[in-house]
Amino acid sequence: MRKNVSANQLNFAFFLISLFLSLMIKLNPPVWIGYGDPYDYLHYSHMPVSEKEFFFPQKTPNHYPRPFTIPLFYKIAGSDPDTIIQMQKFFHALSTWFLCFVVLLFLNKPFARIFFVVFWYLLMSWWNILGWTHTLLSESLAMSLLFFWFGSFLLFYHKRRILYLIFHLIIAVLFSFTRDSWPYFLIIFYLQILLVTFFWEKKLRVSVIACLILSIGVFIVQQRSAQIGQRYRLPVMNNIVLRVLPNDQYLQWFADKGMPCVNELKENFSTIEDWKQVYSLYNDSAYIDFSNWITDNGYSLYAKFLLTHPSALLLMNEKKSDLKRIFACNIGYTGAVKGYSWISQYVFPLFNSLAIIALNFLLLYFTVRQKKLFTVFPTVLIFLFGANAMLLYLADALEVERHLFITNIGIQFIGILLVSQMLNSDCLAGTLRSLPGIRRLDSYFNKPKNNTQR
Repeated sequence: MRKNVSANQLNFAFFLISLFLSLMIKLNPPVWIGYGDPYDYLHYSHMPVSEKEFFFPQKTPNHYPRPFTIPLFYKIAGSDPDTIIQMQKFFHALSTWFLCFVVLLFLNKPFARIFFVVFWYLLMSWWNILGWTHTLLSESLAMSLLFFWFGSFLLFYHKRRILYLIFHLIIAVLFSFTRDSWPYFLIIFYLQILLVTFFWEKKLRVSVIACLILSIGVFIVQQRSAQIGQRYRLPVMNNIVLRVLPNDQYLQWFADKGMPCVNELKENFSTIEDWKQVYSLYNDSAYIDFSNWITDNGYSLYAKFLLTHPSALLLMNEKKSDLKRIFACNIGYTGAVKGYSWISQYVFPLFNSLAIIALNFLLLYFTVRQKKLFTVFPTVLIFLFGANAMLLYLADALEVERHLFITNIGIQFIGILLVSQMLNSDCLAGTLRSLPGIRRLDSYFNKPKNNTQR
């Protein structure tokens, strides 16, 4: 009798195939050479790890400081661009396999398992994700570590062993220091999980509190590192120019708080047509007082401005066309679609925000009585990516699409996870399997494990 189709075997086979096909893709000329950020990462990757400067880099005239994780990985790759790209492809494939392996621990129905494997690998082959492996920017490794982080948490939740918790915390630290926004992401996630443990999974509470304490510690250290490196100076400048200067009321608020060069800024930057014109402000000696004021007071004062102006904080003043940037995808930083990735271009984006909210309500209706954290995990992710989208939108008015492209990827991941859980639910799976096409597929994947021949 024919053997069962194993989801774990399929996962490993897809890992090998996708890695091979990914490594075969070559972009000539490289897409990263036209950007400034890669040269900063490469510069800091040459610093000795033993020096404090590697973890707390200071601002220099020619380079903008970066959190340490990306330079660390680049250093491991010998600071060679070609090797870095191949390394990013490997970690992309490995994170795909790892998260798939972990999610399969929670799915017991064969069709649900096969569905997740196939659509997860389709998603991770999307050029909106795979394309970033060809750039020397933070996006690729940040995504890989994000999925490692999700997977390591679920693995600890499933195994409940200290070794898995330590592994998760190490991944959390590395992930956090890929971008300065991720510590907020970690804190919001652990706060939500902690809230769940007050109702269900109470034995998990102490471990989640430990994770929350670590994330707060990482937040404090990363804030200090960002202050030393003046990493908040440019985002606050961008927000002042693009969101404050065009609004006389907002501008007056900052003027009352002592912001210098108000008249000059309004005259030269309040009506710019191309956002790239902001670049000229960064190192213009004519605005040195403004630059120093931003460095000393800008971050805290802009946070205070948002808290005292709810309409700005809640994005109520933003145009609908601008808000659509939250769901940006295929934004052009990685060049034209290459290799096997063309297949997924016809599939994604498959879900939108309304679809996953509807699917989530349906899943909770049928499964919430199980009182398992994995049941509400998609709900946690919906709030997590929603909060992250608002924070990133407010954090920097420049290159919004690039900063927020992860939102649409999160939506697709949540959608795939929701459908997989619905197929895994006894009640929902029974209804779905009554459909003729689904019934035939399910019978194929659900063969009995008796291999005895008659």
